[in-house]
Amino acid sequence: MEKKLTSLLILFMILFAALPFSAGAVDEESTLRYTSSGNVFGGGDYLQIDPDTPGDLVLGGSRLEINGNVMDDFIGAGGELIINGDVSGNIIAMGGSIRVNGNVGGDLVAAGGQIILSKDSTVEGDILLAGGQVTLNGIVNGNGSVSAGTLQTGENFELEGNLELEAENYPSDLENNVGENLSIIPQTRDQNQYAGEIGGLWIVFFFIGLLASLALGFILIYTFPDFVTELAEIVRDSALKAGLLGFLLLIFVPVLSFVLLITIFGWSLSLLLMLLLTLAALIATIPVKLLAGEMIYTKVFKKEAGNMIYYLIGAVIFAVLYEIPYLGWLIQLVALLVGLGTLGIWLGKVARQES
Repeated sequence: MEKKLTSLLILFMILFAALPFSAGAVDEESTLRYTSSGNVFGGGDYLQIDPDTPGDLVLGGSRLEINGNVMDDFIGAGGELIINGDVSGNIIAMGGSIRVNGNVGGDLVAAGGQIILSKDSTVEGDILLAGGQVTLNGIVNGNGSVSAGTLQTGENFELEGNLELEAENYPSDLENNVGENLSIIPQTRDQNQYAGEIGGLWIVFFFIGLLASLALGFILIYTFPDFVTELAEIVRDSALKAGLLGFLLLIFVPVLSFVLLITIFGWSLSLLLMLLLTLAALIATIPVKLLAGEMIYTKVFKKEAGNMIYYLIGAVIFAVLYEIPYLGWLIQLVALLVGLGTLGIWLGKVARQES
């Protein structure tokens, strides 16, 4: 559970870091951007949102205080988050301290050092929480999944559904506050330390892989901008065709290389083909990520930006998607096949032009 939360929240952290680069049409004093669909995006040191938000509210900053109501989802990351207003949709948050004082119409998903659900709050959906200290004193009408060093509950806490708890310290009478089944996995300090070490290594490897992907993509986009743009357009126009061609190439090239390898004079050509396939695999997903980032950026911000920003967003999103169990491998395979096929289509166009 913590790994899924970390994946999702790392995405938000990096996207929030990119917000200043994407506020091109906003003057420097403004920290908020309003879209025509009613969504609000912002970043800054201290943000206090008093008016109601008709759509989604997405914020990043040192201290966030939400006093107005949010008619859709709230997504936030920062040192301290205080949500006083009602949120009609879901809350997805990460921070050092997260306090929910209002009502939540959907689910509450949060990871932080301290998470508090106040006594006047009601969560209509489920709660998914991971924190050092979690305090629950409100009402949850759905199910709960909580991972914490210490879980504290108040006299007003009620959870109508099932509760899965993984904690070192928790109230002995917790089952009195749970409407259905209570499942508890006790944690020891050694288990917490081991889990923390594994989680820390996973985060390190995640960032190393992401930085390598970003570096390769940025270098290719900077060095051959027209080439990468043309590949992205091929993905846009012929994604299905590219995927099928990529599947054939992924099978045909290794088979051909193996056949050449067992011949007397074809081993050098076999090695060359495998090197070219490896090189193609390294750059194949770059146009796919670039196009995905462009589509997401233009849909969210309703304006255009550069390929570097598009690729940053696409690469981060794909890096997180790759970490989803089972589905991540499928997404990675599809992106690779589409990218390989795109390179094949581009080579075919170049060959036709030369002839």
